[in-house]
Amino acid sequence: MRLSKIRLSGFKSFVDTTPVPLGSGITAIVGPNGCGKSNIIDAVRWVMGESSAKHLRGGSMADVIFSGSGSRKPVGQASIELVFDNADGSLGGQYAGFSEIAIRRQVNRDGQSAYCLNGSRCRRRDITDVFLGTGLGPRSYSIIEQGTISRLIEARPEALRAYLEEAAGISLYKERRRETERRIRDTRENLERLDDMRGEVVRQLDRLNDQARTAERYRSLKAEERQRQAELTWLRIRRLEADNDALRSDLDAQETALEARMAEQRRGERDMESLRAEQTAASDHLNAVQARYYERGSALATLEQQIRHDRDARARSQRELEQTQALIVDNDAAMADDRREAQALEETIATETPALAEADRALGLADAEVSAAIKRLEDAREARDTVAEVDRDAQRRIQLEQTWIEQQEARHQEQNRRLERIDAEWASLAAAEKEDTDHTAGTIEALTSEREDIDEHVASLDARLAMARDERGPIQAELDAQRSALTAQQARLASLQTLQDEALGSDRDIARWLDSHGIDVSRRLADQIDVMTGWEMAVEWVLERALEAVEWPDADGMDSVWTIPDSGEVMLYTGASKDGRNPAAPPRTSLAARVSGPVAVTDLLSRVHGAMDDDEARAWLAELALGESVITPEGRWYGQGWLRLRATPDDPEAGVVARARAIEAVTARIDSTRTTISDAASRLAAVDARLEDLESRRQVAVDRRHALDRDQAAAQAHRESVQSRRAAREEQCARLAAERAELLESITAGQSALDAARARHREARAEAETAAQRQRPLDDDCRSAQAALDAAREAASAVRDRRQAVALRLERAETARQSRHQAIARLEQQDARLQARADDLQSAIDTLADPDEDHEAERQSLLAERAEAENALSAARQALDDREETLRRLDRERMQAEQAVRERREACESLRHRRIEIEARLKTQREQLESMSVATDTLAQALPAEAREADYAAELERLSSAITALGPINLAAIEEQATLAERKDYLDAQHTDLSAALETLENAIQRIDRETRSRFRSTFDAVNAGLQRLFPTLFGGGEAYLELTEADLLETGVTLMARPPGKRITNIHLLSGGEKALAAVALVFAIFELNPAPFCMLDEVDAPLDEANVGRFCDLLRSMSDHVQFIVITHNKTTMEAAGHLAGVTMAEPGVSRLVAVDVASAVEMTRDDT
Repeated sequence: MRLSKIRLSGFKSFVDTTPVPLGSGITAIVGPNGCGKSNIIDAVRWVMGESSAKHLRGGSMADVIFSGSGSRKPVGQASIELVFDNADGSLGGQYAGFSEIAIRRQVNRDGQSAYCLNGSRCRRRDITDVFLGTGLGPRSYSIIEQGTISRLIEARPEALRAYLEEAAGISLYKERRRETERRIRDTRENLERLDDMRGEVVRQLDRLNDQARTAERYRSLKAEERQRQAELTWLRIRRLEADNDALRSDLDAQETALEARMAEQRRGERDMESLRAEQTAASDHLNAVQARYYERGSALATLEQQIRHDRDARARSQRELEQTQALIVDNDAAMADDRREAQALEETIATETPALAEADRALGLADAEVSAAIKRLEDAREARDTVAEVDRDAQRRIQLEQTWIEQQEARHQEQNRRLERIDAEWASLAAAEKEDTDHTAGTIEALTSEREDIDEHVASLDARLAMARDERGPIQAELDAQRSALTAQQARLASLQTLQDEALGSDRDIARWLDSHGIDVSRRLADQIDVMTGWEMAVEWVLERALEAVEWPDADGMDSVWTIPDSGEVMLYTGASKDGRNPAAPPRTSLAARVSGPVAVTDLLSRVHGAMDDDEARAWLAELALGESVITPEGRWYGQGWLRLRATPDDPEAGVVARARAIEAVTARIDSTRTTISDAASRLAAVDARLEDLESRRQVAVDRRHALDRDQAAAQAHRESVQSRRAAREEQCARLAAERAELLESITAGQSALDAARARHREARAEAETAAQRQRPLDDDCRSAQAALDAAREAASAVRDRRQAVALRLERAETARQSRHQAIARLEQQDARLQARADDLQSAIDTLADPDEDHEAERQSLLAERAEAENALSAARQALDDREETLRRLDRERMQAEQAVRERREACESLRHRRIEIEARLKTQREQLESMSVATDTLAQALPAEAREADYAAELERLSSAITALGPINLAAIEEQATLAERKDYLDAQHTDLSAALETLENAIQRIDRETRSRFRSTFDAVNAGLQRLFPTLFGGGEAYLELTEADLLETGVTLMARPPGKRITNIHLLSGGEKALAAVALVFAIFELNPAPFCMLDEVDAPLDEANVGRFCDLLRSMSDHVQFIVITHNKTTMEAAGHLAGVTMAEPGVSRLVAVDVASAVEMTRDDT
């Protein structure tokens, strides 16, 4: 296998698609320094999987993309493709069938890197696997670039060992060993987790074993408790039935006593009604007499009040007259005082008016002087303010410039510090290695494919589940509807049966009597007849209590019944006539013809005819024989001289016969519904089993899908993390570069602005000093003008105070004068009013005379009439009191009767409530007994007659205590214990499998180690022999050999010992540059002789060699070129002459590399043809 072509596009300086054809033998790549020759080697290393930008002479992986030149724009993608000729099939395995193998890698500026193998996308690891054991790789001994020679010869023993491992093909074994170690590590971790899980399962199993035993004990106790509870419930039902019978008897006795008390109460109420009528008449008479008494008393009171009123009015008028005369005197005195004070105020006003005019004149002169002083002060201040404004402006500019200078200096310092931080961060980013991890495209693709399969499987299961659920829904709905219908039908049947039992009677004494004679009480006549539709009410109306008749099993033995029941009555019938003959057919018109049943029914109904309506029934009356009657379907029963009517019930099933028919129909429907329910339950169980299976399978698929999602998310997150870190660093570098340039520009501009600001600051300070000198004399002028203004204002203030005092005195006098004149006017008006009132009062006094003489006679007459009315009122009151006392006595007796009735009624109600309570408890106990699914007959037979509730309650308490003593019960522990035991067996099997796998992996490690030791030993010996042979050839003498640093062939390092001819050097580092290069070449070629790589790339390896050594180097190249393809980058003419193919790299366009390839043999042949 050889490298036939390298195709570059957008990689570093190769912006255009550039193919580099490579022939067999030696190909020399030549060109001036910096033209891009070494970029070809970088391209080969990069496409083989190099992930470090540092080893590609870049800061980041984006640096391999052409970044533009003076005339070219940057490109967005770089692509390198290596084309290998594998016609000889030297690359075995799965690639042996390919005559040509193309490996391509491309990357874009987003950091997305992709590998392709023969046109198909693949992983980086796939590319690495292709070259394992071939000696090729991004950092293998087949690529020797500038500086690699010295690094190779000076490499640490561990690094030198790596080259030998690659030559020995051990890298493949090491990769397998790493994979095996990883599997061992994973297996041991799985074993540890499995051990933890097994330990936890064992602990849980121990706990569940105890819980399971407790659950079994709990179940046993609960079963016994349910049995005892059923027995106790049966005992309570028996006791409650006895209590109910006793309460029924007590209630009958209490109701009889209640009726007697109510009769007494009604007699008392009739007596009270009669007495209340008498009381009403007496009360009316009393009211009339009392009205006359009150009328006379009111007239007397009115007369006496009038007398008192006249006396009081005359006295009040006399007092008011005296008060009015006193007020007139006081008013005249106050009026005289006000007139004197008004005269004095007139004199004061005449005196103060000229003084106010003189004060106004003096104030005008003072104000003029103040205005002149203000004008002089304003002029002085204006001049001073002008100069002060100039000074303030200068000071403001000084402050602004000073602040700006300080800010700029601080900003300048901060910019310098920021520049230092940027430089440090830039250096840190430039020094940081950007490592790219194996992308997981292949893994993601495989996971995606598997997840799509899982999705299809889940979708299929979901569709089947939906179909099953759709199928289950109608079945469940049908089952629920049928169950609801069955419940309603059973409730309906229970209701009808209860009503039927009550209608047919259930006397205990009769039941015992029937039982003693071996008669089945359930064989009622009502259940044995079939009535024509529409005649049910008529039949029930005629038969009445006969419907409760019980069938006597033996017609011949009925005559032997001589004992009668202790209480109640009973009717018996037989299914056939006594002599066994069939009875004669009943008349066609009789009611018996409309009923089929035992002979007794025919006998009972044969003399009752049926009529369709009342008219037909009345028509029958004339034809009826003695003892015959006729009845309509509605129940109108006619006879000779009598008619029986019965209310038509609202419920069509109210009758015993109709109810029996309804019971039969409901029973049939219940049987049909149960059959339907059984069928639906079977179909539902089948669908549920299918649903459970589908859901279980779907859950397994969903769990696998979740696991795949997690694996996909992890792989995608890893790839995105690498890409985001790369993009973030590139973006950060670009940002730092832009920020640094901006800072430098800002620092330069800021320094210039700072110098200008300092100059403006000095100029403003000079202006401020000049303004301060001018302002001092102006301040003196302002102070003198202010002093003159203060003196003028003080003089004007004194004049204003004097004028204000005069004006205030004049204003007060004027106000007081007006007030006195107003007071005089008011007093004159008040005097006139008082005089008029005094005249009116005198007239009223003269008019009122002594009232006693006029009213005394009338008063005496009214007193006599009132005394007579008072005597009549006393008599009427006495009569009313007598009747009220009698009424109260009767009311007490009535209340006592009501109390007795109430007590009896409460006693009845209490008994009824107790009976209802007992019946409710009885119903509850029966329902409990039914819910326990225990046969009552079995309980009745099993329980002894002397069984007591207290004993069974105590037993229940003991069982409950035993259950409580068990503590919390995990009823699922039994199933959980079985499930956990199965899980433990499964984990034990897994542990056995993992242990066997671990042993297998450890054996594999041992086999790999043995193979590695063997291969390394043989390779070391072969390379050492080759080195000892080639070193003297290249040096013309001397010796070189390899040594192992340790005895362990798996861990030992390798050192190179070399002594050129004529020298006694013991340390390889003491060799010259040329000697180191020749020693490294000897080592590399010794490796190549052992395991020749498909090609070998040498980048200016001959640079440190002199002409003689270059000649020997070229001779060695020629001797090895028959089986090794060499690509040599060189500037040495001798090396160029040894090459069979030349590839010239030029950079005619700045920043863009181009290739010119020349086949030397073809050129020589063309030259010979020309000559």
